[in-house]
Amino acid sequence: MMFKDAYRRKNDAVHAREGLLDEIRTAHAVQSRGERQKTNRRRQWLIAIPTVAVAAAACVAVVIGINAGGKKNYASEVKSAEAGYTSMLDASEASVQMQAEAPVAVESYEELGKIMEARGEKSGLWIYKNSDAVAESAPTEAEEPAAVQSDTVMMKGENGILTADASGRSYTGTNIQVEGVDEADIVKTDGTWIYTLNQANNKVYILSAEGKETAVVGTIKLKTASEKDTYWCYYSEMMLYGDRLYILGTRSDWSDKISDEDRTYAFAEVYDLSDRTAPKHLTSHKQQGEYRTARLCGDLLVIVSDYRIWSWHPLDGGPIMYCPKVVTNDSTSVLEPKEIYVNPDSEENGFTVVTTMNAADGTAFDSHKAVLGGCSTVYCNGADLLVASEEWTSDQSEEQTDANGKHFVRIISGSSTNLFRFTIENGEIEAAASAKLPGSLLNQFSMDAYNGYYRLVVTRSDSEETIWTDGIDTYEWNNSSNCTLYVLDGDLNPVGQIDDLAKDERVQSVRFMGDVAYFVTFRQVDPLFSADLSDPENPKILSTLRIPGFSAYLHPFGEGKLLGIGFDADEEHGWTENVKLSMYDVSDPANVTEAFKLSLKDVNYTSVQYNHKILFVDVDTQTIAFPADDAYYVFRVENGAFKQIGKIETGEYWYDGGRGLFVDDAFYVIGTEAVTVLSFETMKKLASIKLK
Repeated sequence: MMFKDAYRRKNDAVHAREGLLDEIRTAHAVQSRGERQKTNRRRQWLIAIPTVAVAAAACVAVVIGINAGGKKNYASEVKSAEAGYTSMLDASEASVQMQAEAPVAVESYEELGKIMEARGEKSGLWIYKNSDAVAESAPTEAEEPAAVQSDTVMMKGENGILTADASGRSYTGTNIQVEGVDEADIVKTDGTWIYTLNQANNKVYILSAEGKETAVVGTIKLKTASEKDTYWCYYSEMMLYGDRLYILGTRSDWSDKISDEDRTYAFAEVYDLSDRTAPKHLTSHKQQGEYRTARLCGDLLVIVSDYRIWSWHPLDGGPIMYCPKVVTNDSTSVLEPKEIYVNPDSEENGFTVVTTMNAADGTAFDSHKAVLGGCSTVYCNGADLLVASEEWTSDQSEEQTDANGKHFVRIISGSSTNLFRFTIENGEIEAAASAKLPGSLLNQFSMDAYNGYYRLVVTRSDSEETIWTDGIDTYEWNNSSNCTLYVLDGDLNPVGQIDDLAKDERVQSVRFMGDVAYFVTFRQVDPLFSADLSDPENPKILSTLRIPGFSAYLHPFGEGKLLGIGFDADEEHGWTENVKLSMYDVSDPANVTEAFKLSLKDVNYTSVQYNHKILFVDVDTQTIAFPADDAYYVFRVENGAFKQIGKIETGEYWYDGGRGLFVDDAFYVIGTEAVTVLSFETMKKLASIKLK
């Protein structure tokens, strides 16, 4: 009985918050009723009804709360479980739910403040209401500096594909997900110069890519905090475009001289590389939040940050003080209400901030938008930007009585993903759709866009806790996991899916290749699934290959081949051991086989599974390279087998710090202490350049 009051108080708070959100949505409906009615008719909920129980179907109807008009009943987000409450896990095959909505920008700072206040009351955010709050005002506009002209255009090596620059030099660039969309990294090259961000000493080294004559020709010393300073600064990655170098990272300040809301910014420091021996700083850009990622789509640079509002932050100064800001040099702009969207399915009281700028220029932001909701995973194909955040939600029942008269409370928990889609056109960012679906993403490769559809593979994790409340509380738990493949339309409405794959396993790697999806799950053996997505409304599993261990990363390796990098495993216990390379024959997706493999004895770790950018792949020369343990390994595919052709002893335990690339006939292995130059054909050492 002791639980009832607490649970009811939580329910009341949630109902109040959702009532406010309903009022706000009603106001939007009055403004554009016709458009939103069309959207509501377009919304879909996917419900899979099992053959096991009609009662489970009734439970699903209560859980998803759909009214006659197809509008979500937001007050039902906290489920009330009456007598006969059905276990979600007992009916795990019974319910798959998803909602898609057309995003709407807020109309005023006041509206945004009310939403944040309601979320804060639910989450325990300390809200301080200042009677002298700042009134609404137009944001200050940053003066746009004159554009800097550059006639140099970088040629990028894309997705491990051999690239030639204007002078005919061949080279490879960063390992990326989508061809034509470059990703920021700690090492970049344009085929003539190599740029490496050394996070150990906060310097950028510029080297001439001249084989055994390679030398450091210029450096950029990055600003760091001293013991007397009240900030820290982390330089994460770089982006290169012609004569412009963008150094990206996060700065956080705890000085009493600044306000709470201005403590953490993602930054882009822009340098002119016209003279590589003397790089010149041009511009500083900042946007609130921690730096998450960046993409280069043609000449458009896209930067994403995650602006969290922590529980000890007061909302002092009015809601406008908590709207995201962008800064160019010393000119600050507050995002306008029309630039801020609310993710209705997220409970987070923080923002994802997205900005764009012309990479050839780099003097000013072209566009900026924000969504009230978190950011953990980003996919970009040049036209669309998908921002995903994971949530763990719990729903609890009122106290119940079982058939024996014992009292209990049941708590159902599960993972879910909030998905928000932006379009990027001519440098302008526009919100296009939002959705929430059960399950969590592994990484950016779990998302894909193809022929107007969006495909995702997730791990669904559910937990059921029963608390027996007679006398001393006792607890029972029941946990389950499985995997689901979703196909969504442009509005993020579900059109097809495959449920309940790989019971009690988790997704370990995903790769979409046209009409086929490949993904690996793992418990004791490696099921490599292939799925036919040619009919988006009726996806189907084509084959399941089960072999020991698992591939933690998948990479296309020419026609009919798929490279896997992961770990061997003991078949009896599932214990992982030894880094493993697998080459899968996917020429017939309905009959996938492991053509050949190589297990690296006593090599226990590589972070390829966490950071795809450390992997070097060149299909033309059949070369694969990556750091593992304390060395850098180079392999070639010869006569249907992996052959190790190089092992560079670095003396460093590299984790994800090492990078490899080639320019013409030289291969460069770049670490924190030195750059090693080797013959690309023989892997014979040509030179070693110390990084001081």
